[in-house]
Amino acid sequence: MKKIVFIILVCMLCVSVEAKSDVPKYKIISNSYQQTDIQDMYDIKNQLLTDYKEWVKGVDNPDQALADHQSNYQATFKQGVYTIVLGKGKGKTLTGDLKVNYCETTEDIETKSLIWDWLF
Repeated sequence: MKKIVFIILVCMLCVSVEAKSDVPKYKIISNSYQQTDIQDMYDIKNQLLTDYKEWVKGVDNPDQALADHQSNYQATFKQGVYTIVLGKGKGKTLTGDLKVNYCETTEDIETKSLIWDWLF
């Protein structure tokens, strides 16, 4: 019995758990590679980010807000990606995360300890 518990504990230590954020993403595909179409793509991106901030104010489920506003940009929302195709969609692609606050970061902050570094 002790061996089984020990094996289970060792297996639990070997398995790593990684949490993923479910931040919705956007994907905008321009009509062509011409500069005017690329500029239109960036203008729509800026407008989308502004609209997204308004859509999700006070909303518990941002995915539902994106699904409700597909007609605003003739977009599709599937598997967490809000896709906008401009014209024929044969141009440059722009992707990113839809966030309300772009100042937040999820990177870990490394702490330094002189004693810990010195000992190990």
